[in-house]
Formats: sequence, C-alpha cells, structure tokens
Amino acid sequence: MMMSTGYRGLTLLATALLLASPIVGAQQTIKLGLTTALTGPFNEFGEGNRRGVMLAIDEWNKKGGINGRKIELAEALDDQLVPDKAVQNMRRILDNKEIVAIIAPAGSGPSLATMDMLEADGRPTCNPLAQSPSVIYPKGKGQPPRKNVVSMAITNESEANRLGQLLGKQYKNIGVIHESTAYGVTGAELVKKSINTTNADAKVQIESYNQRSQDMTSQVARLQRSNVDVILVVGLGADFAVIRKNMSRLNVKAPLFGSTGAVTAPYLDGAADLAIGTRSVSPAAFGKRPLPAYAQNFVDQYRAAHGTDRWYGSDAANPQISMAAVVGNGYDCAVVLLDAIRRAGSTEAAAVIAALNQTKGLPGVSVPSITFTAELHEAFKPEDLGLFEITKSAAGALYLKPVIE
Repeated sequence: MMMSTGYRGLTLLATALLLASPIVGAQQTIKLGLTTALTGPFNEFGEGNRRGVMLAIDEWNKKGGINGRKIELAEALDDQLVPDKAVQNMRRILDNKEIVAIIAPAGSGPSLATMDMLEADGRPTCNPLAQSPSVIYPKGKGQPPRKNVVSMAITNESEANRLGQLLGKQYKNIGVIHESTAYGVTGAELVKKSINTTNADAKVQIESYNQRSQDMTSQVARLQRSNVDVILVVGLGADFAVIRKNMSRLNVKAPLFGSTGAVTAPYLDGAADLAIGTRSVSPAAFGKRPLPAYAQNFVDQYRAAHGTDRWYGSDAANPQISMAAVVGNGYDCAVVLLDAIRRAGSTEAAAVIAALNQTKGLPGVSVPSITFTAELHEAFKPEDLGLFEITKSAAGALYLKPVIE
C-alpha cells in the first residue's frame, strides 16, 4: 500500500527528531577516551590507570550513569609510554567528536607531547600520572594553568619538596640518580633545590641514566666514592631494581629512597628482598588503617573485580600503595570528569570545564579531598604525601608501610 505524502513527512520528521535526541543513538552514551601504556615495560602505570578508569565507569553505570545516560570508555589505546605513539593515538581520539572527555597519557614524556593538541582542542582532560609541572602550567607555576586540563598526579614539585625536606633534615652528603627524561631531570632539579632550601650546607651529587639501562654500576660507584650518606632514585620501578642490585653488588650500605614512580610492582618483583628498607613518599591517606571509607570502598571493588593481582599485591590486608598512586589516580580522574559532567548537566566542553573549576571537597582515593579552581588545576599538595618504607608482611608479601615521623 502506498504511504501518503503527509504520513511519510510526519514519519521522517519524527525519525529526525528521535535521532537528534540527546538520549538515543550515538548521543545516548557518554564517551571517554584514553591513551596510555597498556603494554610494554611500563604498563604497570598505563594498565593500572585503565583499570581505575573502568572501575569508576562500572560503578557509575551501576548507579544509572549520568541522568540515565550510560558511560563508555570509547577509546583505550596503547602508546607503551612512547611519545610518538601517544601523539598518533591522541589524533585518533580527537578525531572522534563523540568523545566528550579525555584521560591524559601516563608519563611526562607522552603527556607533554600531546598537551598542546589537547589544549587547542579544548575538551576537558584529566592527567592521572604525569608529574612534570609544565603539563599543567606551561608558562610556569604562578601563571594560569591550561584551561581544560586538571591533574590528579603527584606533581614533581610536591614530591620533590617533601623528599627534599626529609633528606635535608637528616643528611649532609646526598646522592641523586635520575632517569634522563622530563620526569627525572625536573625531579632531580627540584629535589636539589628543596634540599638546599632545607639545609644550605648540604652537598648534593647528581647522576643520570637512560631508561631501561641494564647496568648503572658506574653511577652508583661514583656516589660510593663520594661517601654519600643516602641515595635517592628519581625514576621508574624496573630501572630502580637494577640500581638496587648494583648497590648490593658494590656493597653500598647507604640508606635508599625512591620517588613514587620508582617503588612500584616492577621494583618489588625485580629487587625482591633487597627492596626491604627502601623509603619513599606516597599518598598519606592510603597509609592509614583503617582506610578512609571512600578509599576502602575503592579497594573492595578492585579486589572483587581483579583479586590480589600485580597492582593490588598478594596480601589482601595490605594493598600496595601503588593502588592509590596508579590505579586510584585513574579512578579519581574518571570520577572528577564524570562528576563535572553531572553537575554541568551537559557534555559541552565549556560547561564541563566551568564545573571542573568549581570542584570542591570531592572525595578521592589518593587525595582525600579534591578541589579545583580556575587558577588551581592540581589536586596534590606536599602535605598529602606521607613517608613509607618497604617491609615484608607476615604473609611474606612486600609492601609500603607508613613511617611515623
């Protein structure tokens, strides 16, 4: 039977209105995008971030999403912590106009390689791990942050200030070994400044290495000949394990500190019992027992989904601190963005960014209270970091235990 012209017109109009509706079709799902190191030698950071993001998305979807709209991680691309791959992946993400918010790459190198692209695009972005100050403040601290990028990362400045204060108060001859990346170079410079501010008479000797080097004996030997009182490593876990083994082979007895990025699962796996006694600064709130309710809920959800795996650790009673600083940061980034979308009542970039700048006292895993303003786009402060030491539990698992200062 022939459809009348009037009926056909009404049908076409209804179909057009239905497709334009914000709650159906492509618009029904709120889509996020992510590029990070899902595989490769540094995937403890990227895959940890992804697991945190997915945990948050699943939690929000179980509660009905945002105004009935489900949430989806539409793109989760692997850059292996390689800046060029991160740039390629980010182009693909930005080409997808359905993605309304973005999780920045793990690591300062990939993040710095993509930040100008993200800033020019303008979509709201959360940085989970990159610690270099210029990720958020390209013109320097005290200058306006990137308008659309907020950070849950433990910043180089916060970490360096805390480490510098600890080391400067206790030691006079300090050795620093850092990776030759933006994270390592900036971290070493900032910690030296903090040490000298704390103790003007302290001597700081700095050595560097390339990521994934298989031997740092020469750097360790130079510090040994200088009779340093303590050694700090600013780098990542797998390289830190090599340095710790080199120290053991040279019979270096100096106390050992590591940056937050160094005391992760690859360090515990690679150094084994040699890691015992290593100290670091990490999220203070996660060291409390019992955990704050919000953090405990996060831990319980993760263990239910993944068990006591590489990121959680083998001791159910003592989740690894990287659960907060890696998985927790990914989780917090997703929650920060989703909360802003919810409060904005919109996925339009300008509205979501305005809501981000009004975030106040939002509970977090790694930071107990998250606040952003138009001038402040970093959640972490030096006082949010506590001192921890690697020890072995009764169950035989290595973990970071809070140190009473």
